[in-house]
Amino acid sequence: MIQSNGFHDHILLSFDKVVALQKIIILTAFFVFSALHACAEELWRLRYSIPTSGESEITRGSSKDAEKLNTSGHSGNLVFANGIGFGYSTVRTNGNMGGIDYKFKNHSLDLAYTIGNELSFTLGGGRLVYGRGEQSISGTSYVTESSSGEALFMYFGIPFVGGELLFGYRQNNIEYKNFQSRIAGKSVKLEDSVKLLSSQVKAGFGFLF
Repeated sequence: MIQSNGFHDHILLSFDKVVALQKIIILTAFFVFSALHACAEELWRLRYSIPTSGESEITRGSSKDAEKLNTSGHSGNLVFANGIGFGYSTVRTNGNMGGIDYKFKNHSLDLAYTIGNELSFTLGGGRLVYGRGEQSISGTSYVTESSSGEALFMYFGIPFVGGELLFGYRQNNIEYKNFQSRIAGKSVKLEDSVKLLSSQVKAGFGFLF
């Protein structure tokens, strides 16, 4: 059992931030969709974005830790003329939290809807199609590919030199189970699952055609 090591207040603050950001996303979506007419898009968009910063919260058994971990990855998205978009996202997260080294790699399929021609707003969700988790405890590495989860994201598009600049936010909620390792020729499985709640501020660009 890994203790929280005095992070209780920080965890509560992190949780409050997550709840607040979720409310902001919902309220922003309501205002934008209410203010703009739900008319068909006139443009196709090909988009690419990367995370510029990120925060993570890990729950392992009954223990929680919240901290900024190293985050990288990319997202690609194609938006059709009717505003419906499909995409693919990859996020890698790694670092030490609570005395345990973590490495996560996640791939998601995304579905979104975009409104607006010049200034645009996108709201969407993602579904995990592949996730790999690794945790190193006392020099022993435990790995799993048994994972499930989803994502929520939004983007604002601003016209720029025949294309658009993208600014957005994404939150991933993923659970990893059945971490295993081989010790002295025997397979050892960890009982506790690991839940990763991560959020990223994202930036990118898009081509309009």
